[in-house]
Amino acid sequence: MDGIDRAILGVVVTDGRIPLNQLAERVRLGASATRERLRRLERTVIHGYVATIDPVVIGFPIEALVDVDLPEGADMVTFEATLRDTPQVVEALHATGEHDYVLRLRCTHTDELHATVRRFKTEHGALRTRTSVVLDHALSYRQRLPK
Repeated sequence: MDGIDRAILGVVVTDGRIPLNQLAERVRLGASATRERLRRLERTVIHGYVATIDPVVIGFPIEALVDVDLPEGADMVTFEATLRDTPQVVEALHATGEHDYVLRLRCTHTDELHATVRRFKTEHGALRTRTSVVLDHALSYRQRLPK
């Protein structure tokens, strides 16, 4: 992977539907060479193109990050299955650090957020949770590649 490949990725990560001729112009390469590189990247690095939906417009204005602590020896496989079955959970990260999981939730209103977090404790074995409501997205990892 060289600088041109990174430039191609930098463009398609923000605009996956860009016409090939415009992509070639942006990375300062011919159309056929750009097409060849893009195809190779699609075979090796790019795992698909997705539509980015505005959750507020479709009725999910509340976004929250929830840190979850599980008791020692908790069944994480079962807990993760619960996360997959909870429609409000749109992302779940099992990470090192102070908490076992960091969850991203999308809810229709604060009552739904409250009920969802409460269920993690009452029905799914969470020892503790800490919830932060997202005010704004300063930067999205989906639109930025590391340099």
